[in-house]
Amino acid sequence: MERNYMANTEAEAEVDTDTADHRAQPEHEGLAFHRWYNVPCDELLAAVHQDVVVIEGDVSVELACETLIKNGISSAPVWDKDRSVYTGMFDYRDVVAFVLIGLSKDRPLSDSAPKEIQELVRLARSNQPVPAKLAADISQKNPFYSVLPQTHLLQLAELFAGSVHRVAVVEDSNLRGIISQSTVISYLYKHIEKSPDVQTVFARSIKELGLGTKTIIAVDAQTTVLEALKVMAKNDVSSLAILSASGGIVASMSMSDIKWVMRSLNFNLLWQTCIHFVGFIDSEQGIMDGRDKLPVFDVLETSSLGYAVGKMIATRSHRVWVTEKTGGPPVSVVTLTDVFKIITPTESAD
Repeated sequence: MERNYMANTEAEAEVDTDTADHRAQPEHEGLAFHRWYNVPCDELLAAVHQDVVVIEGDVSVELACETLIKNGISSAPVWDKDRSVYTGMFDYRDVVAFVLIGLSKDRPLSDSAPKEIQELVRLARSNQPVPAKLAADISQKNPFYSVLPQTHLLQLAELFAGSVHRVAVVEDSNLRGIISQSTVISYLYKHIEKSPDVQTVFARSIKELGLGTKTIIAVDAQTTVLEALKVMAKNDVSSLAILSASGGIVASMSMSDIKWVMRSLNFNLLWQTCIHFVGFIDSEQGIMDGRDKLPVFDVLETSSLGYAVGKMIATRSHRVWVTEKTGGPPVSVVTLTDVFKIITPTESAD
């Protein structure tokens, strides 16, 4: 089957051609087109061939972060062997929270804070190793949700349309895998021809669908990395746009970029400017093909939703910035949560 992004501009057409065709196909006779939200979790896990990574609760935050980096993942469950339970999910938001706590030694901690948080702060501010089980979900944005293997994707989609980004699939205390927003969207995108209802939605433009949050969280290119992290934490977002002096998007920075600081514990990077930092990341990644090296995270408001989703998958991002014209300032942002809100049925059909 021919694959394309349904690009709206010549520049967009250059991004990638190995993507799904989101034009609505004629209704197929019989049951060849299944309803994606009736797919059980175990079927999805079988299709993605996932290796389960678990972080031991007693390892340090630094080693836990190293586990994420080595496995190329953004989150992993933390197992507390003493209590025989998963204490939570550990992700880069937790790493950022940990770093900010360590750098705010003069800031008093409320006596009403949970004892685990008080212990974490005490250890971090005294430069002692902090176990991952204390840091799991200190950002309070990545709790440990679990479902059974036979759970249908509809239940997950309803969670993903809210504040949940990933769930664990557990059977008889055995962790079968982790399903995230990206896992489901990538699966759906790859098998889009089986979901004509979603094809129809994906073929419509972002502007037509009225998608996107109008509140833009951004910093200028000369802002320090540390200040950018603080802005993300304060505004409860996992990424922000980096703007040029004219207001155009030059790059995007996310909390997961903290891994480049943690890789070699090079905390001096926190005081570099954002534009210098993304240049450093690009250099470390070794992209030397002579083209623009910084990934493009923006789309036009006239772009199809399918194109925007394809870009999020290609860049392994959870959001794209939306502009009225190429090189213009962002006017809104579309996230995977927004995508789930619009494709998740209010009630399933038989």
